Amino acid sequence: MMRAWNDNNETMLDEMAEQLVRDQVIRGASWGFISDQGIRFKYSGKQGAVVPYCDRDVEAGLYYDLASLTKVIGTTTRVLQLVEKGVISLSTPVKEILGRFSYGDVTVEHLLLHSSGLPAEIRDKESWSWENLLEYLYTTPREREAGEGFLYSDVGFILLGKIIENLDETTLEETFRENIFNPLGMKDTSYLVQGSRKRCIPTECTEQRGCICGEVHDTKAYLLGQCGSAGLFSTLEDVAKFVKAYLEHSERLFGEELFEKLCSIVKFERTLGWSKEYGRDTLYHTGFTGTSVLMDQTSGKGFVLLTNRIHPSRNNEEFLKMRKKMNEVYLNKNSGKK
Repeated sequence: MMRAWNDNNETMLDEMAEQLVRDQVIRGASWGFISDQGIRFKYSGKQGAVVPYCDRDVEAGLYYDLASLTKVIGTTTRVLQLVEKGVISLSTPVKEILGRFSYGDVTVEHLLLHSSGLPAEIRDKESWSWENLLEYLYTTPREREAGEGFLYSDVGFILLGKIIENLDETTLEETFRENIFNPLGMKDTSYLVQGSRKRCIPTECTEQRGCICGEVHDTKAYLLGQCGSAGLFSTLEDVAKFVKAYLEHSERLFGEELFEKLCSIVKFERTLGWSKEYGRDTLYHTGFTGTSVLMDQTSGKGFVLLTNRIHPSRNNEEFLKMRKKMNEVYLNKNSGKK
C-alpha cells in the first residue's frame, strides 16, 4: 500500500537524498519508508555515470546488488528458521555440521555475532580458485579466540551459507526462495538476475571486469557462486516487503521467541546477524555497494536506502558520511555513534 503522507523527518531525508544526487555524490537512488500506516517509495537521478546508464532514469522495479544485505535478508533469516525448527541451535558447533572446519569451539551464534575470531576478509582472494577458496574457509587462521570480541567476518557468513546448504540439502537460491522470498511475495529477489539486464543498476567499473552490471560485485561471491555473505539482487519494493515482515513479527518468517532474541541478545553492539549501532531497539545493516536497511523496533518504522555508491569507483567516502547523518535524522538523533 502506498501512503500519501510523510512526516518531517521523511521530508528531510527526501531532500538529503536528492541533494546527494544533485551534487553527484551518487548518480541516483531508490529509498522507501515503511510503517504500520503503509509504505512510501521515492526514486531520484540516473542509473549510472557512463553510457548507457547515464541516459536511464532511476525508477521502480530496478535490480540492485544488495552486497552484504544478503547476510540478513537471506542467511541470518534462514539460520533462525532452522534454529526455530530445532534442526540446529545457536550453541551448535560449526564443526558438527562442517566436519572439515578447523575449530571445535566456534558455534553458530559466534558466526551470527561476528565473534568467531575468523578474519574479516580472504587475503589475495583474486588469485584463488574456487576449490582453493573453499579449503581456505575451513582452515584459515583466526585473529583471536571465539567470543573474545567483535570482528566483522565475511568468512563466517560464507560458512553459515555452507551450513544452510548442508542442512537443507539444496542451494541457497532454492531454500531462500522456498522459505523466505515466496512466503513474503518477494518475486524479484534472487542470486540470478531475472529477465533483461536493462533492469540492473551498475556497480563498479574495473579493469578486470569492465563496468559490472547484472553480475555480483563481491569477488568472493563471484568466485563461489551463491554464498552466504553476498550475491543477492533485489528491488526496493521487495526489500520493503522483507522489512515490513520483520517489523510486524510475521510468522511467515519465524515465531515471537526468535524475534525476542533479536531484541534481547546484544553483544559488541550486535545481535544475531544485525548491527545495533543505533541503539538496542534498532536493527541495521549495510551493503558495500551502497545499500542499507534500518529498523526501529519501538516505533515499528523502517528505512531502506538503495544506491550504487561504488559506481563508477568505490572511492566515495562522502556518501558514507551522509548516510550516517540520514540514519540519525530518521531516528530523531542529534548525534550518533557511527
